[in-house]
Amino acid sequence: MLIHATVTIGGAAEERQVCEAHLSRSLAGQLRRSDVTEHHGKEALCYDLKVEGGIPFPVFAQASQEFPGLTFTVDWVNVAAGERGQATFVAGRLEAQSTERVGSAAGTAHPVYVGVAADGKLILAMTLEQVAGNEWRGYGVTATRDALLRVRRDPGTNALELHATEGAPEWALAWTGRFPGRRLSRERLRNPIAIEDRAFEELDRLAREFAAAWIWFANASEQEVAIERDRYARYGYTSADANVRSVRLHAMRTEGGEGKPLEHSTFSTDEAWLKDVVLATWAREQG
Repeated sequence: MLIHATVTIGGAAEERQVCEAHLSRSLAGQLRRSDVTEHHGKEALCYDLKVEGGIPFPVFAQASQEFPGLTFTVDWVNVAAGERGQATFVAGRLEAQSTERVGSAAGTAHPVYVGVAADGKLILAMTLEQVAGNEWRGYGVTATRDALLRVRRDPGTNALELHATEGAPEWALAWTGRFPGRRLSRERLRNPIAIEDRAFEELDRLAREFAAAWIWFANASEQEVAIERDRYARYGYTSADANVRSVRLHAMRTEGGEGKPLEHSTFSTDEAWLKDVVLATWAREQG
């Protein structure tokens, strides 16, 4: 199984420099040059790995033991196994470790779409679940804002209705028309439609789980996003209010190719119109 992993090493500059030389020799003996990409910055060493069979934990654990003043943080995604995780080594000891199913964390029992520009800026990330025969509800986020979403469509006439929230538990914006076909008209509802408590709780849970797996927000505490900011800076990506987690972005970049807009989608052919309509309406607005 192909695993995408990012190893970030922080600590004193002099010790990092010696560690870098040590790892250069150790990794050369275990991995092909094409399997490792280095993105070192002023504050940390960073290794992006694309490996089969498993992460070379012993190499980094041994280096951690030899350089006890450094902190080694390993993030990985194993798409085939449906698993992501993180581990932290200090002085050769495993200080923290967590793993979770990607499907559970990302809401991938429901379709997921993530679109990113070539510079790393988030175009749209969304997930929807079908709650009735012709109704879907979920969550969407762009680089500048997020919202709960509701889509209804009559399959016989293609008449469509898309609702979105604006910071409160109520449907405040609406797009109506026929899709595909005519352009949808936008309306700000004079009398927003309240979302019933139970439905809002379920949508809020879905949104939080999806964001936890895919998104980091610039307004989070510096401790939470310091590594993400550093990786974005070293990759040369543009960061905004909302951003795709770097380990996810790295996997998308590896699969999609350098310098190209990146997409990840689990929407089936029959469901693709759902992400298309959100891209054509709510996600197109700047705000």
